[in-house]
Amino acid sequence: MRAAALFKSKNLNMLYWLPFIVAGIMAVRFGLEPAVIFCADKGVISVPFWSGISDNPWVMGGVLFLLSLGVFAVADKYKLLGQRTALPAVIYALLTVGIVCRYGINNYFYAAVCMVLGIEALLCAILNTKQNASVFNFGMFVTLAVLLCPKLVMLLPWAIVVLPFSGRVTVKDTVAFLIGVSAILVFTLTYYFYFGELERLKDYFVEGLLNGSDFWKLFPDKYWVFGLLALQLVVIVFYILLNFPAIAIAQRRGVFAMFSLSLFLGSSLFFIPFNCQGVLLIVFLPLAYLFSLYFISHRHRWAGIVLFLLFLATCVGLII
Repeated sequence: MRAAALFKSKNLNMLYWLPFIVAGIMAVRFGLEPAVIFCADKGVISVPFWSGISDNPWVMGGVLFLLSLGVFAVADKYKLLGQRTALPAVIYALLTVGIVCRYGINNYFYAAVCMVLGIEALLCAILNTKQNASVFNFGMFVTLAVLLCPKLVMLLPWAIVVLPFSGRVTVKDTVAFLIGVSAILVFTLTYYFYFGELERLKDYFVEGLLNGSDFWKLFPDKYWVFGLLALQLVVIVFYILLNFPAIAIAQRRGVFAMFSLSLFLGSSLFFIPFNCQGVLLIVFLPLAYLFSLYFISHRHRWAGIVLFLLFLATCVGLII
């Protein structure tokens, strides 16, 4: 299939076509269902100045493209996939465009931006072990994502686990990470103290974490979509683990970080209550890199075509 071959290409022309693809999908999606659903998942930190334009299709399409471009830039800058490819941006945009159309721009989107910056800081820390600024940034952005969306609380144990596996195990690394976490916490505490609501900060966090219902009950008609996604993920993880020893050490650490991130985030869907499926904007970040790694490196033509078709079916199911 030419489309599957295009996915494996090192040509970056897909980046130029991506905004038009996103715009076309959004036009069809809003033609079928023009309403945007309000996501009631609240955070300790909010971004109120976006509220007036968060459901504007032009804004939604533009910011999704920019976020997808950031996903590509991180992988390209740190050679996470071993070659230059637009695939992470394309996969992330296709997986998330339906989520953005359904819920507009909300705290989960801002948390996704923080996590792209956090992943960038982690990959920088893996490659450059002689400076600690990237470790500080990693702790800061992960903490900011959790304060934006308390339901992403599993990001904190993931960050604690992934840091030593990334080769950052010294006392200085630990201190830099803790200072990054503390900087955001102190800023937030100061803000709430200044406005006289410090005593309610804990209540806001607990409410944001526990308010909601079972994630899988939100859209029971999407079970088949997540079933397809789980099937693809099993195949991809098996393939990556089978070829893991052949991957360069620095790239191996980055791939492990993405695999562990998907594991921590995916597990949270089973025991943390949610009010919307906006959390998928963050869940799909590591999946975009794992899917990309498989599509550019698999050697079995028919297996790749079948998985590619399953991926397209999954995207369609998430959009409609």
